[in-house]
Amino acid sequence: MNRKRLDIGVPLVFAVAIVLTSLFGAEGTTVGMVALVGAIAIGFYFAALRKNIEP
Repeated sequence: MNRKRLDIGVPLVFAVAIVLTSLFGAEGTTVGMVALVGAIAIGFYFAALRKNIEP
């Protein structure tokens, strides 16, 4: 996978996870935890992992 696809795919997977947990009637704390873990994962991707992927 190249960087362009991951730059689109990583946030898209995060958005889909938020929508799915909301649609399936999850409690507010569950959606909050998914948001927190997803935000940390996106931050980690853009801060550390993205540098090692060829453009």
